[in-house]
Amino acid sequence: MPITYLDVPKGIRSEDKSKLVKAIYAALHEAYPYPDDVRIFLREWWPDSVSQDGQLGSEPVRPVFMMHVPEGANIDAKRQMLRKINDAIVAAYRLPKFMIFMQEYPLDRVALDGGLHSDNRARVEAQKEVYRDEGAEQNERAG
Repeated sequence: MPITYLDVPKGIRSEDKSKLVKAIYAALHEAYPYPDDVRIFLREWWPDSVSQDGQLGSEPVRPVFMMHVPEGANIDAKRQMLRKINDAIVAAYRLPKFMIFMQEYPLDRVALDGGLHSDNRARVEAQKEVYRDEGAEQNERAG
C-alpha cells in the first residue's frame, strides 16, 4: 500500500492534476499491485511558504515526491516506476531538480485497524507472492 506526498507549488489546473495523479497511480500500482490501495496526497504551497537553501520565495520551487512503500518490490519495477513518476511530474510542472524519496517499510511497522500487518498470515503470504525481489545481487545492478 503506497502512501505518497507530492510537495509542489500552486498553479496547475484541476484537469492537469487529475492527469498527473492517474499517471502516478498507474506507475505505483504497476510496481506495488497488492493490495490495490494507493494514496497520493498533493500538498501545494505558495512560493513564499517554501524555503530553499534558507531563502523564502526563491525561484523556481523544486518539487519533492515522498513515498512510503512495502519492502520487497523488484528493483527493475522500482526503476520503471521512478522514471514514470518523474516524467509525469516534470510534464505537469516543468520545474528543475525534482527529487523522489522512497521509504520502504516492513510489515511489522504498519498497522491496519490496530493490528500489525505482520500478524496477518494471509497478508504476509500474499505480499511475498507478489513482491518477489530476485535477490540482493539484482539490487546492485546498474539501471
